Amino acid sequence: MTEQVPTDHRHGDQDKETAGRRRPSLQRAVQNRADGDRQEPSFTVDVLARETEVVLRDGSALRLRPVRPEDEDALLRFYQGLSPDSLFNRFFAPITEYALSRWVQTIVRTPPERGLSVVATFGAPPRIVGHALYQRVDHDRAETAFAVADDFQGKGVGTLMLGWLAEVASRQGIRQFEAVVLPENRRMLDVFREAGFPVEVHAAPGALRVTFPTELTEEALARFERREQIAAQAALLPFLQPRSVAVIGASRQRGTIGGELFHNLLEFGFPGPVYPVNPNAPVVQSVVSYPTVEAVPGPVDLAVIAVPAEHVAEVAQQCARKGVRALVVISAGFAEAGEEGRQRQEELLRVCRASGMRLIGPNCMGIANTDAAVRLNATFGPSPPKPGRVGFMTQSGALGLAIIEYANLLGIGLSTFVSVGNKADISGNDLLNYWEDDPNTDVILLYLESFGNPRKFSRIARRVGRRKPIVAVKSGRTPAGMRGTSSHTGAMLAASDTTIDALFNQAGVIRTDTLEEMFDVAALLASQPLPRGPRVGIVTNGGGPGILAADACEAEGLQVPVLEEATQARLRTFLPRQASVQNPVDLIASATPEQYRLAVEAVMADPNVDALIVIFVPPLVVQAEEVARGVLEAVRGSNHSKPVLTVFMSARGVPELLREGDLILPSYAFPESAARAL
Repeated sequence: MTEQVPTDHRHGDQDKETAGRRRPSLQRAVQNRADGDRQEPSFTVDVLARETEVVLRDGSALRLRPVRPEDEDALLRFYQGLSPDSLFNRFFAPITEYALSRWVQTIVRTPPERGLSVVATFGAPPRIVGHALYQRVDHDRAETAFAVADDFQGKGVGTLMLGWLAEVASRQGIRQFEAVVLPENRRMLDVFREAGFPVEVHAAPGALRVTFPTELTEEALARFERREQIAAQAALLPFLQPRSVAVIGASRQRGTIGGELFHNLLEFGFPGPVYPVNPNAPVVQSVVSYPTVEAVPGPVDLAVIAVPAEHVAEVAQQCARKGVRALVVISAGFAEAGEEGRQRQEELLRVCRASGMRLIGPNCMGIANTDAAVRLNATFGPSPPKPGRVGFMTQSGALGLAIIEYANLLGIGLSTFVSVGNKADISGNDLLNYWEDDPNTDVILLYLESFGNPRKFSRIARRVGRRKPIVAVKSGRTPAGMRGTSSHTGAMLAASDTTIDALFNQAGVIRTDTLEEMFDVAALLASQPLPRGPRVGIVTNGGGPGILAADACEAEGLQVPVLEEATQARLRTFLPRQASVQNPVDLIASATPEQYRLAVEAVMADPNVDALIVIFVPPLVVQAEEVARGVLEAVRGSNHSKPVLTVFMSARGVPELLREGDLILPSYAFPESAARAL
């Protein structure tokens, strides 16, 4: 009996691809197309050694890499594990073990100039859950086929492998892919169409021949980006919207990290169950405790781990067996702590990847979500964040504690807070994708010490920034600072300050030099409409502060135009003769709250003004609260169409009226701060 060896063009599985994250290097395909840069076929070590992590629609992570000769046994086991239907759809006929073995031997040893295979692996040790290949037909055409493990079908694995192959093939001079599909396998045709490739389908005897270009079109790139965004959002849901939380290392003693974490979760009003896990205490803060997370009676979405670093991997394995979906590791002693710590962090990642768990940290201070339906405060800080519409990410844990308190002091409410620590898994890029569609977030703040993937950050930030402003502080500007970031959070990439400036400019990110400036800008963005132009009106009761404000505006590239004659005439009707009405408008020291109200109304109505700075220096008789009330009335009466910033130069601080209620106006200690924020 003649053994049948499968032909390479047969196309397979029924994986309805709907999700995933496109690999970071897809952006290069756009640049190649724009530049007309068609490389001659030649494989580099980079292509053959490339290994990329991708995320599926459900938030689980896989790795894509080229097939190697040593994959022969694992690849054979993969095909042997497919269902009869999946095997038939892949090869169009029954196949014997001998024929399958011979075919796998050939595939893993195919010279790269003739074709290339990619595998998708999951878990630790890695298990092959998908295989795709292309083989050249002539110099610019190749046939492609792929198969996906039955338990991973419908998650986007095939689409991601196809995109990976298309990019590599395009760089090797292959312009067109061809595939053969059974007529009844309509779901496979959806794979190509959903990937965004312009597909042509031709009838053939007993099959359909599908052709499409390997160049990633704008539509294909957009669809890959959308899958990436959906995957990031799915990955973050069990962190920021969990149904249940376990605190592993919860302590009976307040003032400890484990004690404060557990207390804060209860105190903030998390609506789901919060389970303390402590093998040495039957009760923690009046709540029944459990010796391990596996002993918890109900399901656990999120586990917050605060145990010594040497025990974290073991605890993570227990979480994996429990079915926990998300880990926040507070513990330090990982990549930031030298070679032993790096090995410990790699082991933690292996545990997470083997089970599909996602990880925030290690070496972080926790996460928070102020949404009234969630009320999650999984941090160990003394003050919970106030609810608001600002999403904040920080790499520094200790700094995060201070940031929450400072935001509360300024009246800036947070929608979500994430301390990512060493960024071993979840990163700022994932959070940008999450915040883009988060209805509770209007402004995004980032404190960064390093970039894991600057190209990807630029691409995502450029897209997100069109909808929501992104403000960032990047530390490590000097050689000493770069050394500090490496020892602090195990930063993997330190770039020159000039490079970072260029990256932020390209992505449309607002860079500030200090955290104080970041929050000055955030206070403006979170409460005010964006200015339509650079023209600033200034209203003050002191000539000196008005001059300082005008100088600072001009120095920052803003304009302080002369007001229209009609506006000046309107101001003269209620201001004393000594007042200046051109711009800055100096009401003089005797200005009353009513004169402030009228002046703000007049200047806001001037068509030459895009934004307004209102300065008040307290004299002996006029109360700051009354002036604040007058300014609020004027802004409310103007429909709040232009941003208004206030400067109350008083040792007693900012009037509470400006921070509470339905209308909030940002206030600054000095005129220069207001000008820089604009």
